[in-house]
Amino acid sequence: MATIKLTASEQKQISEILKRRANEIAGFSDDYRRKDDHYGSVEMALTREVERLRNLASRLNPPKPEDDEECK
Repeated sequence: MATIKLTASEQKQISEILKRRANEIAGFSDDYRRKDDHYGSVEMALTREVERLRNLASRLNPPKPEDDEECK
């Protein structure tokens, strides 16, 4: 499998897309949980997908250290 090199800008864009999608799913999940006829397995799958997308987003665009102390 070939490795694709992404620019920092492309990584940031993909990270933002993943974050937005995770938030959309989280919103749907909240609405779903409020219904009386929801299923735990679906709720768990939605929660896992939100976590997976947010994890991918953070790996693509990790937060920068706030000061030089953290870089040492």
